[in-house]
Amino acid sequence: MIATSSERAKPGAAVPAELFALRERILALPESARAELEPLIDDVLEQAEYRGRVMAVAREALQRYRLDLAATRFDLEATRRERESLRARLDG
Repeated sequence: MIATSSERAKPGAAVPAELFALRERILALPESARAELEPLIDDVLEQAEYRGRVMAVAREALQRYRLDLAATRFDLEATRRERESLRARLDG
């Protein structure tokens, strides 16, 4: 769902505060200038929100990958220790 201009009035974590400040300045302009610039700033805010969501998903996936990698390394080391222990029993 795409947020409307009024729903986008509050700064979010994914959107730089400067963009909201710019939007407020545009809304304070005379109607002729505002009519031309308001759709552009709304598009910019929408794109910034989208990029923020994409970055959050990417960060989460990277964090999950790192955790999975650590678990895999642990499992590999445990398997190596078990193998070496079994070899020692068979040889000795």
